[in-house]
Amino acid sequence: MLAKFSPFWPVARTMRRVLRQSVVVTASAAMALSLGAGCRRPAGQQIVLTKDQEQQIAANVMAVPPATLQVKTDTKFEDKVVLLGYDIVGKPKKGGTFDLVMYFRVDQPIAGDWKVFVHFEAPGKRRTPFDHYGVNGLYPVGQWKKGEIIKDVVSIAVPSDWEATDAQILIGFFDWGLYNSTQGDRRLKVESPGGLSVDKDGRVLLATVPLDGGAAPGGAATEPTPVNLRQIAQVAEALKEVQIGKVAAPPVIDGKDDDAAWRGIVPLQIGHQPDSRPLNAAIAATAKLAWDDTNLYFTAHANDTDVRNTHAANDSTLWEGDVIELFMRLPGQDGKYMEVQIAPNGARFDALFTGPRQPKWEDASKHETGMEHKVTVDGDVNADGADTGFTVEAKIPWKGLGLTAAPAEGTVIEANMYRIDDKGTHDISHMGTWVPVGGDFHKLDGAGRLKLVAKGPEPTARPVVPMGAGH
Repeated sequence: MLAKFSPFWPVARTMRRVLRQSVVVTASAAMALSLGAGCRRPAGQQIVLTKDQEQQIAANVMAVPPATLQVKTDTKFEDKVVLLGYDIVGKPKKGGTFDLVMYFRVDQPIAGDWKVFVHFEAPGKRRTPFDHYGVNGLYPVGQWKKGEIIKDVVSIAVPSDWEATDAQILIGFFDWGLYNSTQGDRRLKVESPGGLSVDKDGRVLLATVPLDGGAAPGGAATEPTPVNLRQIAQVAEALKEVQIGKVAAPPVIDGKDDDAAWRGIVPLQIGHQPDSRPLNAAIAATAKLAWDDTNLYFTAHANDTDVRNTHAANDSTLWEGDVIELFMRLPGQDGKYMEVQIAPNGARFDALFTGPRQPKWEDASKHETGMEHKVTVDGDVNADGADTGFTVEAKIPWKGLGLTAAPAEGTVIEANMYRIDDKGTHDISHMGTWVPVGGDFHKLDGAGRLKLVAKGPEPTARPVVPMGAGH
């Protein structure tokens, strides 16, 4: 996580600041102090900036963000800082350099000795850190002021011997002072991902970038086989609206999908990662839905060689283990939406949100849908053994979803489905979705559409999604 160099610790606009000690040194002396202090800034040190350095700070502390950004986000780190978006300038290439330009809005000061961390990473294989204080070391995070927009430019030098054909860029904030003094690890928690993904270590995944050229193992030049994201997106778009047939006889809720009601229904594929890349088939899932005047029926099967979820209580943090999730927003609900989760241990989570992640899940989960559900596991939950997967089945009363009467034929429900694998909770490569919309599972704009019809479509062959290199 930590860069192996000692940054220069100048402080912006120091003549107007009151610090604990009234010591003034030159910029060159400041560097010597920083090195001599073992990568720590002397407590309360006051540094005089050159005019050029003050101009650099002024150019990177803004009143408003740029009108256009390559990627706009709203990623909130506690109540302190919001990542508004970022640009990637230059082409990521093995042996080359490109710039990551991030824009942060400061909502509250971050007291202490903090850094921004940037991890350039091939998951499980290699990580190159680009940790820094902000604005080329001239304006440390601990001095950012409420209301400022910070333009933070990070030059990323890609090693020429990078073996993978792509790399993830993950960011966050960590307490460098705590780490340097006690080896403690404290990071700003991500309160809202804003459409991005957050891994199990609390790092925000900005992007997975393909890399051109470079030296492959053995010294030969190589070009990556690109993932055809456009074609994947086209397939996802084609899958967005599906017809959900009405059943004359409801399925028996026993955790098996062998009832007549389920026969002939083409399963929906929970087979993409949230960023549109194909999900590993070993943990992929499928789902089916049906309806009648009383209930919505749902079943899903997930592949899994080690089925685990240790959260046995209903309405608890089931997403920290193996789980199937269904999000729904029905028409006429003024933006309200439902979240339903079923874990292989039989625990369930059902919640009513009145707006994006509002109220907090602890309060939203007080809503009871009146759902009935069952689970069957091909193996044993939370035990080492030869598992192959699990199946969930449920019926959810329409009245529990906010309707006062049976829905009419032609009703369209905005929805999405997810499968989280216990092996990598909050790791995007262990998350599956029906319609990829980014890392925020609560995002239903642009997600799937379930159209209620009198009779479901005839079975057809499902689209074949092209697989990228290494997936």
